[in-house]
Amino acid sequence: MDQAYISTIAALAGTIIGGLTSFATAWVTQNVQARNARIMAETAKRQELYGSFMDELALLYSHALRGEEVDFGRLVTAFALKGRITLMSTPAVIDSADRAVKFLVDLQLGARRSAREVREMMDQQSADAIGDFAKTCREEFQSLGLA
Repeated sequence: MDQAYISTIAALAGTIIGGLTSFATAWVTQNVQARNARIMAETAKRQELYGSFMDELALLYSHALRGEEVDFGRLVTAFALKGRITLMSTPAVIDSADRAVKFLVDLQLGARRSAREVREMMDQQSADAIGDFAKTCREEFQSLGLA
C-alpha cells in the first residue's frame, strides 16, 4: 500500500476514535447529571412531604394533649398527607405514618391529661410518634441512597 493511503487511513481512524470518545464522554456526563438532578428532586419532594406531615402531626399532638376538641380540618390534612405518602414511600414509612395518625387519634379520644401525665409521656418511647416517623424516614433516605 502507498504511504499516502496509510497516513490518510490513520488520520481518519484517529478522527473517528476522537469523535466517538467525545460523544461517549458527553453522553455519560449528561446521564449522570440527569440522574443526580432526579435524585435531588425526589429527595426535596419527600423532605417537603414528610416535613408537612410532621408539622400537622405536631399540631394534632398539641390539641390532643391540651384536651381540646378534635380539629377535623387538621385531621383531614394529616390524612391527605398520609395518602400522598402512601403513593410515593416505602412500606416502612407508610406503616409508620399510619401508626402515628392512629396514635394521635387515640390520644385525642382518650381522657384529658394533667401536666404531670404529659411530662411522663415525654419519657415514653411509645409516645414519640413523630420521632418514630422521622427515624423511619431517615432510614428510607439512607436505604434509597437519598441521604
